[in-house]
Amino acid sequence: MVAILTPGDRAAFKTCRRAWDLGAQGRRNLEQAAAAAGPLDADRLLRDALAVYYFPGMWDWSRAIVLPLVTQALTKAVARERDHLGSLLPADFEERAAGVARLLAAYLEWAPSVERVAPVLVEVDYEVDMPDPSDTDTGLLTAAGDPVRYRGRVDLLAVDEHDAYWVLRHRVVEDWTDFEALLRDEEAVAACWAWEHFYIGMNIAGTIHNELRLPAGPAAGGAGPRAAVQPVPGHERGGVPQHEGSGGGRSIPQHRRLYARASEPGAPERMVREDSPWFRRTWIRRSRAEIEQAGRHLAGEALEILGGSAAVFPSPSEPTCGACAFRAPCLAMYEGHDAEAILAANYRPRAPAELVEGRLGGVSWSTGRGAAPPRFSRGGT
Repeated sequence: MVAILTPGDRAAFKTCRRAWDLGAQGRRNLEQAAAAAGPLDADRLLRDALAVYYFPGMWDWSRAIVLPLVTQALTKAVARERDHLGSLLPADFEERAAGVARLLAAYLEWAPSVERVAPVLVEVDYEVDMPDPSDTDTGLLTAAGDPVRYRGRVDLLAVDEHDAYWVLRHRVVEDWTDFEALLRDEEAVAACWAWEHFYIGMNIAGTIHNELRLPAGPAAGGAGPRAAVQPVPGHERGGVPQHEGSGGGRSIPQHRRLYARASEPGAPERMVREDSPWFRRTWIRRSRAEIEQAGRHLAGEALEILGGSAAVFPSPSEPTCGACAFRAPCLAMYEGHDAEAILAANYRPRAPAELVEGRLGGVSWSTGRGAAPPRFSRGGT
């Protein structure tokens, strides 16, 4: 057996251990049996569309070909969401879906003015063995002797004009994320650490936080972002060709440069921000010490999370409980009642996660990017 730790399980453990105990893989692993009515999952819809936009094999295709495919991807994602919700479809679903479509159209106008990266991998899954904090030359094992692996997904692995690699995260927000929160984004930094161990020889320069601001409420159905989008001054053309037959993704031969050092400026800035009214891209360079420390912290937390002896208790708060799928059984337990009847009637075991061949990122290496990465192992099997 292999013990798997995911970013979601790690975040749940830190947010509320009761919700983690009920929903995490390796614990109760439960999910709601029926779809719950709620706001449109704009984040997932836009990620599906942007996965097509940034697909490496199409980076040097004409925009006249690519953009209809991106729009089609969003249309299909909205249809899946509509079918999933069924009779629980919110009354404002179509209005909000139209707002997401306008936001995507505005992004497709804005992005070429600031693009300074080319995609290498999109929506790619990784799984890495974790080192033992007390002996980094051996793999981390649970008390039962099972190897521990960290499994996650990178929205976009990109390379800039200086041959430096970046982990890019798309974030759909209603308000801009505080810069200190972006600096402390431990999931993003852990992804840097994990990717370097998933693909030996590749150094990650840092993280790019690509925020798309979605209007809330009735504003989502108005003129919205498309009318307000403006290129960033001084960025008429990014440093990497895009949608040109002469370059784009294929001008970056992965197998040739993989072990080459990035030819970056002598004193690169720690943080660079590119703004518009509806989009914000924040580049944050991550030091060697920062990335290595993220791996040590991850391993230490894995011991506690997967060790089998972690204390389970709720962490009540308005923002945490308001969005929690386990409110009803948690409240029953909080009042001293047996919640098993609620769990049996309204929840089911979560289906196992699968790496789906054919899904963007469902294989370990994208079109035109050379050989598949080697499996990295530190004592696990």
